[in-house]
Amino acid sequence: MYEYALARRLKALGSARSAPAWHLAACVSTDPLTFTALDGNARFVRGEGLTLTALAAAREWRTGDKAAALLSGTGLLVLDRVQA
Repeated sequence: MYEYALARRLKALGSARSAPAWHLAACVSTDPLTFTALDGNARFVRGEGLTLTALAAAREWRTGDKAAALLSGTGLLVLDRVQA
């Protein structure tokens, strides 16, 4: 019986989908700088979970701008603006 349970668990591990490597984030406010990710379900404010790379920090962000970002724990790292 044990072998069947182990086999099922191993099979489930092989079919699990991995999370995307990056996410599309949207700038929803510039004062304070705020981005949303996961289709607007997660909100990150500068100084409260939002981190920018040096390149992203040097940009002038406008509401509606899109960015490539990485989710890590409870924070969002904005890499750079994305041109659609």
